[in-house]
Formats: sequence, C-alpha cells, structure tokens
Amino acid sequence: MIPIPGTLIWGVAKGFILVAFFLYIIILVAFFLYIIFSLVVVRQVQLMTETLEVGFEAQLKTISYLHLAFAILVFLAALIVL
Repeated sequence: MIPIPGTLIWGVAKGFILVAFFLYIIILVAFFLYIIFSLVVVRQVQLMTETLEVGFEAQLKTISYLHLAFAILVFLAALIVL
C-alpha cells in the first residue's frame, strides 16, 4: 500500500473545512433573510388589521408574532448547532 503524504490529507481537510464554512454562512444568511420576511409578515398583518375588520385580529397578530419568534429561535438554534 502506498502511504498518503500528510500534506495531501491536510489539503483535502482544509478544502472540506472551507466548504463547510461557506455552507454555514449561506445557511445563516438564509435564516436571517427569513427573519426579515417574518418582520414583513408582522407589518402586513398589522396594516391589514388596521384596514379591515375581520373579527379575529388578535388571533392574526398572535400568529404573526409567534411566526416571528419561531424564525428567531430557528436562527439562534442554527447558531448553536451548526
């Protein structure tokens, strides 16, 4: 069996680490964009409940805030887990 030089193994490992780091950054950016989307949803629900009277404004606002909280928690979980 031919031995593999240590520099070759180190080069491959550095490549994997670099790819993993870029994936980590891309995932975090995607989750951050989702938080921004959640903020837009909260704002849209707020404007909608001011404009229309549908009878369940409180429930709609609660769901939109829960959605925002879930998005923030997923982002924080990704920071910890990844």
